[in-house]
Amino acid sequence: MKKLLLAAFSSALLFTACKKKSLEVTNLNQPSLDVLNTESGIIGYAKGFYKIGFGDQGVASLDDGLGYGMLLIVNGFHESMGDNIFIPWGNNSYKFADNPTWVKLDNGVQVNNPIGQGNPLELKLRNDRAYGASNAFLPEWTYMYFLNNTANVLLSKADGTVFAGDAATKKKVLQAWAKWWKGYAYCRIGSMYIAGVIAETPNSTNGQFVTNTAMVTEGIKNLDAAAAILGTVASGGGYDEIIKQMIPLYMQPGGKFPSPAEWIRNINSFKARSILVNKRTKDMTAADYSSLLTIINNGIQASDYVFQVRTFADNSKSIFDKDYGSDRSYTATDDPTFWPSERLLQDYKAGDKRKSNNFNLLGSAVINKRGRGITFGTRYYLKDGGNGNGAYTYFNFDYGADTYYIGASFAENQLMKAECLINGGSQATIDQGIALIDGVRTLQGANLAATPTGLTKVAALEELRKERRCALLFRGLAFYDLRRLGMTDDVSKGGGRTGCVVLDAAGAVQTNCIINYNYLPYWDVPQNEIDFNAPASGSAPVKSPL
Repeated sequence: MKKLLLAAFSSALLFTACKKKSLEVTNLNQPSLDVLNTESGIIGYAKGFYKIGFGDQGVASLDDGLGYGMLLIVNGFHESMGDNIFIPWGNNSYKFADNPTWVKLDNGVQVNNPIGQGNPLELKLRNDRAYGASNAFLPEWTYMYFLNNTANVLLSKADGTVFAGDAATKKKVLQAWAKWWKGYAYCRIGSMYIAGVIAETPNSTNGQFVTNTAMVTEGIKNLDAAAAILGTVASGGGYDEIIKQMIPLYMQPGGKFPSPAEWIRNINSFKARSILVNKRTKDMTAADYSSLLTIINNGIQASDYVFQVRTFADNSKSIFDKDYGSDRSYTATDDPTFWPSERLLQDYKAGDKRKSNNFNLLGSAVINKRGRGITFGTRYYLKDGGNGNGAYTYFNFDYGADTYYIGASFAENQLMKAECLINGGSQATIDQGIALIDGVRTLQGANLAATPTGLTKVAALEELRKERRCALLFRGLAFYDLRRLGMTDDVSKGGGRTGCVVLDAAGAVQTNCIINYNYLPYWDVPQNEIDFNAPASGSAPVKSPL
């Protein structure tokens, strides 16, 4: 978290906020913080949060030849290491991240992955500034700490800004905005890295690294603070005036933006996610599920506005390129850069219209793409715009047609609720959980018959595992789920996935393989940080054990 870089990113947003002050003679390379003393300036700055956290920052590119941005690079890691897609390219070290140690075929023959020494060692090897954007550990850390820093700047200036009209409400909305994104950033750091830094003032850092658990706790503290602020404001007046300006118009579908109550429910769902994905399912207790259920019951409802990034009819004004800015756009052709995994496709139930709407067979199967290993093979591609059968469509290249969830969604909230109910300890709660899973399938047009009641807990949890992959595809949750289920652990430690579909070296479909992913559960702090911010005495470990 080099101070110079943090200041540069804040300056980039300040340049956006300064644009309206066109008559002033200023050094545009060093825009003044004084612009944030004006209502238009500070709102323009707040609006830039989307660009700093999820799009093209325009200051420090992390492009390693494929592009940059959270929706492309970071989601690409989460979806590929979650085995929803595979990425056989060396750019950004994808082929080393998405790199199972071995696969055991139906006949018991073990095929070792030919790419180096596997995920842990190869990623650690490249955790060095010399590798630039090829350091897989760098992008999410960078985006989230720059997002946190912009929030710190906003909080430092909100009290001194002159507002027209209902100044008290407008100030509260800005403070809630900053706290929400700080909570978001800290929770994401804690959900992916072994340690992090709690940085609370603009352009600052410190050497006191804390555990990933402490990072999530700090994130939740900020989320709760945002919710508390929102609990003191009402829709209309100053609230509506400022929220409509902070959220770009094309991210307000049908002119809809979040009411304070809807925003609080978004916060609750993201809070529940951050708790759920950071504890192994085998370690969850009845009390854990009961506590989570309370939060989830106050989470996103079906008609709520949810935090999202949308494509725009004028692509030049969007925060990311609709063609080259996401994991989905890189998967959605018959000659893609990212490829759908056979393990994803096998998790759709027979007759699920989401599968037939979104995935078509290739003219010929991809096998061992670029010699990277037999998990880099598939018979399918993602169909741009779907096949028109009425089911949920994962991606559409058309201008203004696509939505990317950057927070939680109603479907995710329902599936988290289902998980809590299935683990509730009775047949009645299992059946209630299954009904919620069926509800999500209906919502997305899967056209599947209702699941029979009376399933065992084990069978119900398997329904849930599959549905989370299908319903929440391309939402950056796949790796979290594989990790908390223990599947990313080495087989010798009880990990791996069984019953997998894999194409062998000859292209034959193997249907009962074992995959030993053996991935790092939490990533090391990027060396780019450590080189300029050495851990202080008493800091938490900054490198994850192998």
